[in-house]
Amino acid sequence: MLGIVVLAGCNSTESASLPTTTVASSAALPSAVPDDLRATIFDRLPTNYIEAPTGSELDGPLGLAGTAEAVDDQEAAKQEAILQQYGFRSAYQRTWAVKGTGETLIIRVQVMGSAGQALGYFNLLTFADQASSQQTTFPTPQLPDASGFTRSFTAATGSQVAQDINLVRGPLFYHVIFTGPQGSVSPSNILRIARSQSTEAASLGYV
Repeated sequence: MLGIVVLAGCNSTESASLPTTTVASSAALPSAVPDDLRATIFDRLPTNYIEAPTGSELDGPLGLAGTAEAVDDQEAAKQEAILQQYGFRSAYQRTWAVKGTGETLIIRVQVMGSAGQALGYFNLLTFADQASSQQTTFPTPQLPDASGFTRSFTAATGSQVAQDINLVRGPLFYHVIFTGPQGSVSPSNILRIARSQSTEAASLGYV
């Protein structure tokens, strides 16, 4: 699975076991997804995180086709069918560049048909990624219903590393991606952000 179209395969050395997942109780969930899906994405980041302009290609709503391409631009048609299978409704992606580092943070939220469908989608992607020879897992302590993956790829600027975390909260599926030059990023960076994202979702009632 690719988190954004500019990312490709990897060969990292970090590994860990996949966390156990459980279905959240639908009684604890809000009755509807907020109209402003952008507001469900954690954004209280340090001042050196420079966000792409709202409404730009890197910071805006995504439809079915755009989300499928963001998940895996090499198999967009397949991903589109999978999204439909799990009741995809809408998505929003926000992107930040970390000033002076060459690092990038992407957080995408996808609204699936129900909490059960979001968890099913999470399991499908997580187990597929775990089985991939191009990615290795890392642990996500204190972050239930989440999975972390490391992958390396080559960009125009040289060798890059991506740390990805999949996170499901109610009907919301979050994909948090932190990329940077080889050796510049570690799971600890993205784990802090993913935990904050989890807290943000919980504050809206999505658990």
